[in-house]
Amino acid sequence: MPPKLDFQIFPRLGVADLEALWRPLQARSDTDFFLSWDWIGTWLAELGSLPDVIAGRVDGQIVLLGALFPASRRTRIGFRVSSLNLHNVGNPAKDVITLEYNGFLVDRRWAGKVEAEAFGFLLGAPPRHACEIHLKNLNERYEAIPGPPGALRTVLWRKPSWRIDLAAIRQSGKSYIEQLSANTRQQIRRSMRLYEGTGPLTITRAPDVATAFRFLDGLEVLHQKYWIAKGAPGAFSYPFFVGFNRRLIETCYPRGLMELVRISRGDEPIGYLYNLIQDGQVRAYQSGFLYEEDARLKPGLVSHCLCIQRHLEEGAVLYDFMAGENRYKANLGKPGPSMSYVMLQRQTPVLQAERLLADAYRSLRRLMRPSK
Repeated sequence: MPPKLDFQIFPRLGVADLEALWRPLQARSDTDFFLSWDWIGTWLAELGSLPDVIAGRVDGQIVLLGALFPASRRTRIGFRVSSLNLHNVGNPAKDVITLEYNGFLVDRRWAGKVEAEAFGFLLGAPPRHACEIHLKNLNERYEAIPGPPGALRTVLWRKPSWRIDLAAIRQSGKSYIEQLSANTRQQIRRSMRLYEGTGPLTITRAPDVATAFRFLDGLEVLHQKYWIAKGAPGAFSYPFFVGFNRRLIETCYPRGLMELVRISRGDEPIGYLYNLIQDGQVRAYQSGFLYEEDARLKPGLVSHCLCIQRHLEEGAVLYDFMAGENRYKANLGKPGPSMSYVMLQRQTPVLQAERLLADAYRSLRRLMRPSK
């Protein structure tokens, strides 16, 4: 007889109560940093709101957890539908911290075996918990997990990610830069020579929290200058992003779970990198670079190259640029797992009508395209 799988919802569960459930399950999981209590607990503490929590049990032991925030949206045909956001709140000003590798926290013995049933429970009846579930930056492995029977599944977007297998490079006995294309190597080496013409290139890792905060301030200046020049607000324009990251650094930096790195030409910083670190895996989370009129100067390529080489020498196994279309990621890394935004929907009359309308609109646009 197969083990019995049971689900329940804890409405507006307190942070301390959730921590008491989360940490023991995390110890039995193969989770990424983004689903560790360090990230989730910091997120909830900064948010100041209590989530609804789904818990899945097998023979009384918790094997699945997820923090959910309810929301609603107006459909294209004017009706409101209820929704749930997994590890997001549905507010761009709060979701700006960009949790990647999203999914449920799952006991490693049950990974891939309980997630579909959890989605079915959230969309099921009775009681009907939600009309739709929004899953942003979903871990690629969820693409292979079937949705609940009868549910509508829509991939709203999919983004590539890029990474560097440092263990493989170390085994080859070569330096990191030797693994790159001839064109990328040429750009980096020329840029390094130009920088060193005005001062030696140095890379410095912040040794403590106080220095990490100073590096974060420097990163913010360069990051904001770049994005504001492009007409975008930049991540540091959002108070939640700033508060969350300062809280995360204060909590995690002393335990070596992250680094802030400054790359300088002489006394002048040309770049800052903010990386998350777990089990030898380095996630390139945020950056700020000094862009100058001379297009031959490549602060991003040079900064990452120096940081990657350092981690290669120190024994890290992976350098992960994470999701994004940025050209430098493709130049410096190899394709990694994609991240997607998936929406699961119950087949209600309203949502079926909205889908029919969307399909009709797409068909009409195709018909109206001029023939070549």
